[in-house]
Amino acid sequence: MDIEILTGTLEAVENPGLETFDPRLGDITTLVQDGKYEAAAAEADAVIQDGVYDIRVIGFSLYGYFLENGIAALSPIFDAFTALLTDNLEAVGPAKKREKHYQTSLKWFVNQLDKKIKYEEDKQSPVYNAWVENISSDDVQAVLDASEKFQRAMGMTLEDLAGDITEPLTKVKGWLSGFQKLVYKEPEPEPEPEAEPEETEDAAEEKKPQTGGFRFAFSGGEGVGAEGSYHLQVLIQKLAAFEQLIKAEKFELASLVADDINEIVANFDPKVYFPKIFAGFSFLFARHISQLLSFDQHKGTVEWAALQELYKVDLASFVNFDGDIEFSTGMDMGASPDEYAGAEPEDADIYDETPAYDEDEDLYD
Repeated sequence: MDIEILTGTLEAVENPGLETFDPRLGDITTLVQDGKYEAAAAEADAVIQDGVYDIRVIGFSLYGYFLENGIAALSPIFDAFTALLTDNLEAVGPAKKREKHYQTSLKWFVNQLDKKIKYEEDKQSPVYNAWVENISSDDVQAVLDASEKFQRAMGMTLEDLAGDITEPLTKVKGWLSGFQKLVYKEPEPEPEPEAEPEETEDAAEEKKPQTGGFRFAFSGGEGVGAEGSYHLQVLIQKLAAFEQLIKAEKFELASLVADDINEIVANFDPKVYFPKIFAGFSFLFARHISQLLSFDQHKGTVEWAALQELYKVDLASFVNFDGDIEFSTGMDMGASPDEYAGAEPEDADIYDETPAYDEDEDLYD
């Protein structure tokens, strides 16, 4: 499909969308119920090409676009949804109960996306391997940025109705953050500079800025206890520049640099400056976010507090702790439901939230 149609300006008409009795709506829904997502997307694309914009089929069209083009396609897809929620809202039907239809269609899409990405990852399928091979961390960042705009637009337009979509969208964003760490590649190292003529120790000392062990021309993380990011390199250069300005008594310039450094320190995020240290944590947290967040309800219980104390005083004993834990809520946390186990539709129906339409209520069941 030409996804630019949905990101451009759509022409608003008096009664946008398909009529409930339009056979195309039933045909597309039947294909989705049968797990024939590509065929459903093709039928939905034909409706869009005819200039009919109906959120009930647009979601199927964009899901097919994702299946065809992979993770990078999520950036224009989220951009399209953002436009449909904002500038093009009045051009999209059905006009009756429009917000409710948007809620149901977007919820279907995000749930399908959440299940699909985890299903392919768990299988380590050829589809998943193609995702890994054909995308960069910058591409994934573009998807994450687009998802943030989509979430904001959804909140402004749907308000309380957006709540049911936010939860699966948060899971998708968490997965994408872990996936970004996985596909990140270190930039190619710069070639070593040619050796310069030797100089006296006094001359070298004159040229070297006093930076507490860091060189102003920072390169490759030398002098740092852990491998840092580009942001750390820039910060070190700013620290060196500040010291040089103070030494030269250029206090007006040093004041500006000091203000910038203090702002960085006040909002310091170690993950930005030492990403490799947190890469394993971020990937595992995203991979198991459902299981981890299921224990949030136990915060504040006496059992949680006791484990916190052990964690604070003896990390090794905490890690090796193998006692039975029964939280005060009495919930059985021992079994973790495998929400995404199963197979593709031809083997078993892992997609269990396919909408059906009711001609009387003109809504998804």
